[in-house]
Amino acid sequence: MVLTSLQENGVTRSGCLDAELLASYVDGRTTPEQRVEVEAHLARCEDCYFAFSETVREQGAEATAVTKKSETPRRRGWWSTPVAAGLAAAAAVVVAVSVGSLNRTTPDGVSLQTALAELDAASGPYRKFESRLTLSTTHRELKPALRSSGATAEASDALREAALRVEKAATVFAAGVEGQRALATKYFALGQAQRAADVLAPLAQSNDAGVLSDVAAAYLARRADGDPEQAFNLLERAVALDPKRQEAWFNLGLAAEAARRPTRAREAWSRYLVLDPSSQWADEARWHLEKLKQ
Repeated sequence: MVLTSLQENGVTRSGCLDAELLASYVDGRTTPEQRVEVEAHLARCEDCYFAFSETVREQGAEATAVTKKSETPRRRGWWSTPVAAGLAAAAAVVVAVSVGSLNRTTPDGVSLQTALAELDAASGPYRKFESRLTLSTTHRELKPALRSSGATAEASDALREAALRVEKAATVFAAGVEGQRALATKYFALGQAQRAADVLAPLAQSNDAGVLSDVAAAYLARRADGDPEQAFNLLERAVALDPKRQEAWFNLGLAAEAARRPTRAREAWSRYLVLDPSSQWADEARWHLEKLKQ
């Protein structure tokens, strides 16, 4: 992603989005990786997000007309006039992604939120992986080991149909980060750790604790060389950003165990139990803690 020093009212600000990149984003000319990075930056940069939101509010009813080059935007800031209309449109996109993407519906009336609920209902009594994703809150026992190492469990028709609805809802509106997390939830339900890791890996530089926890959860599920250590580092960042994020502490306990850091694992499980002392997830955390003590 291109970051540059931009000037507003005589004050130079470094590390914000380059206007050309934003224009490309508005025009749909960015790569998927760039699009993710732009949306992630807007989610964490108050200056850029404020500029976006102010533009959207001031354009108001004129939002459909500001794309005309002959019209002068009312707000002038650090961006150039020809790009301002595009920024207003991008602001609307980002607001829709960050606030309403879960509730928007496909042409057949299915929202991402509804599709995820259907996926949860169709996922059966067991979960495929020990780590947790933030969009999948229902507790399920860990799937018992298959009797034969060569055996595979086929997804039910209901689960396959629900997974297809999640994929459709996540992509039909280019749902950004939330869409990627929803797709990862689908892959977890289907037992496809590699695909979950592939879709979440571009978000590893996020400053959102929930996003970092999800990326780490995918690495823990995949368990390729170096994955436990990568997950551990991401989760340390996550709990520093949001000390009350339960999924991050749960996953940190798993990652610390996998990375052979028993002291940190005990700390993580203990912290989790402070935040969640009584759920079924807490029962698992307590089991891990007792195992470490022994």
